[in-house]
Amino acid sequence: MHMVTRTIARHTVLIVDDEPGVLDVWSRILLDEGYRVARACDAFDAVGMLASNRPTVAICDLHLPGPSGVWLAKMIRQHCPRTAVVLASGDPAGTHDEPLRETVVACVTKPLCRDQLLAAVRIGIGWASEQTTTLN
Repeated sequence: MHMVTRTIARHTVLIVDDEPGVLDVWSRILLDEGYRVARACDAFDAVGMLASNRPTVAICDLHLPGPSGVWLAKMIRQHCPRTAVVLASGDPAGTHDEPLRETVVACVTKPLCRDQLLAAVRIGIGWASEQTTTLN
C-alpha cells in the first residue's frame, strides 16, 4: 500500500469548476486517495496555474464563467501536451456537441460519485503515461 500511495502522490490533478462545493468535495476525495490537488474557479485562473503545477490530469467543467471548458482544454493541450483533460458537465448531451477528440481524453456527467471521479482520473493518468512514453 505504501508503494501505491507514493506512486499516486507523484500525480497532480487540477480541478477547474466555478462551484465551490464541487471543488471542495472532489479535492477531498482526491487528497484522501493520495493525489496532489490544484484548484481553479475559472479558465484564466487555471491557465495561470499551468506553469507552476504541470498537472497530470485536469478535470474541467464545461460551463465556466468567461471562457468555456472547451477553450480551457485547448489551452491546456497547447501549454501542457502531456496533461490529460477530462471534461465535466451537468448536461449529459453538452460534452458530445463539441469537436473534442484531439483535446479531451474523457467526458463525464456531473454529479459524479467518488468511484466515477477516481475512474476518470485513472483514465487520464493512463493517457498521460502513454504521452510521456511517446513524447520522450
